[in-house]
Amino acid sequence: MITNTAPTLDVAALLSNIAQSRCRKSYETLFTHVAPKLLNFSRKQLRDESMAMEVVQETMLKVWLKAHLYEPSKGAALTWIYSVARNVKFDLLRKTKHQQDWVQGDDLWPVLHEERDAEKLPLEFEAIVSQELDELINTLPPAQADIVRMVCLQGASHQDVADAIGVPLGTVKSRLRLALQKMKEALDD
Repeated sequence: MITNTAPTLDVAALLSNIAQSRCRKSYETLFTHVAPKLLNFSRKQLRDESMAMEVVQETMLKVWLKAHLYEPSKGAALTWIYSVARNVKFDLLRKTKHQQDWVQGDDLWPVLHEERDAEKLPLEFEAIVSQELDELINTLPPAQADIVRMVCLQGASHQDVADAIGVPLGTVKSRLRLALQKMKEALDD
């Protein structure tokens, strides 16, 4: 007979420690044990690696921020975390659906990435467009502006940018999304 000697993880106690004292050790333990399970769960549901990772990142952030909302009388702690993940997944899917109308980086810089078509944009306007885009990028917070330059102007992948500046992939995507939205709003004005 094989017995399982591994101690069971008290997720409710970890959530309580996080909620009451912002205990980083409890969060680290919770993250280490729960994040891989959430990632597998999200991969099966979404079949999109980057979105699955984003669901895990957003879920664990919400767990950190909203641990105080967990009520043991209403159900198991792990069930609560999976409910948070489910809600995050639905929010991301809704956002993705709406983002199809959002401006993309390639939409803002067609002149810089394509061969110039004399009929599309006269040569004298290229400098004006480049200058206006530079001014628009310079209005962004520095962290967002750097990411826009690296992804949109230099053609770096999101993962390459994350590695270069030492932040998580989800942070790069969030900053880029915010920056492009700000630029779109500025252009609309």
